[in-house]
Amino acid sequence: MMRERERKPIRRREIEEEEKEKKGEKEEKREEITPSQILTQDEVDALLRSLRRGEIPVAVPEEVKPEEKEKYPRYDFRKVGRFVSKMRLPSLEVIHRRFATEARSILSAALQKIIDIGMIDVTVGEFSSFLDNIPLPASFVVVSMKPLRGFSLWAFEGPLVLSIIDILLGGTGKGTKAEGREFTRIEQRLLKRVISTMLKPYQEAWDPVMHIEPEIVRLESHPQFVTIIPESDLIVSTRYEIDLGMVSGKLYIGIPYAILEPIRSQLQAGYQPSSLEIDRRWLERLISKLKECPVEIKCEIGRAKITLRELLSFKKGDIIKLNSSPNEESAVAFVQGVPKYIGIPGTFGESKAMLVTKVLRSEQELLQKVLSKIVF
Repeated sequence: MMRERERKPIRRREIEEEEKEKKGEKEEKREEITPSQILTQDEVDALLRSLRRGEIPVAVPEEVKPEEKEKYPRYDFRKVGRFVSKMRLPSLEVIHRRFATEARSILSAALQKIIDIGMIDVTVGEFSSFLDNIPLPASFVVVSMKPLRGFSLWAFEGPLVLSIIDILLGGTGKGTKAEGREFTRIEQRLLKRVISTMLKPYQEAWDPVMHIEPEIVRLESHPQFVTIIPESDLIVSTRYEIDLGMVSGKLYIGIPYAILEPIRSQLQAGYQPSSLEIDRRWLERLISKLKECPVEIKCEIGRAKITLRELLSFKKGDIIKLNSSPNEESAVAFVQGVPKYIGIPGTFGESKAMLVTKVLRSEQELLQKVLSKIVF
């Protein structure tokens, strides 16, 4: 018995070793890092000094040949938006051209002076480059474009702003020096009044594509306070040249591309003007053809209420009593299932007929005039 008990643990160890060999489980020996292998701070500083002096050779990557550069051009996925061209949004350019035409008359009436506004171009680029291209000083206007989520940015050059303010205050619009100064609150308030008049034609220019409600959010004099999107995000910018006679300047309108993304399909489609000329001949022909269409008309001369027992007991020759008399206006004519006429039932020659006494304009009128007399 003792020998058998001694054999059991030995046999168990053998089985465990066999299983480990089958599974390939081998214990790996970890190499321990000794303190002598760790660099001290003095050694690290000496190594950096040697690198700066050039005592330690550094592997320099080989220059890429021009032929290989042309064959394999660099592609920066962060700048993928640069390939968004204005040609992919043709309706947007038409909108801004129409705005220039409409704003010319509105601004001329507001300033009591003949003003010319012309669109220069539409470009797509990063927001940082858009701000860098605007010469300072300038007046920046943040404009919301509900129901689109986000804000657009309008920027007026400084000399143009001062000339507009001079005209509003009774001057001739002669240019004054704008460098080295900021716009006062009075000047910003006067400019805000002028821009408010320009928002109406801007809204009308957008109406054929979608209805927007532009609204001025705030005015700023420094680009640091008009960061409506991150600097690396894309913005669609439009440049206008405004000629006031003695002074001319530029107006910049920037719309973030993220705002236009939900309506990209509408902007890619062709521009449809809101007021199309009506073809009278085509309209008359359409009306004449509609008059030739056949319609179905049914006449209801009365109603009755019976029980299910009476319905099951009906046989040929039975009479159903209606709740109306022949002399009452109880008949209703339905055209394509819609009640249109009320009249008196009767006969015309050998045919059943109805004398029309009233034309119904709505189904509610039918319920009030006719069904109110029916009591079940």
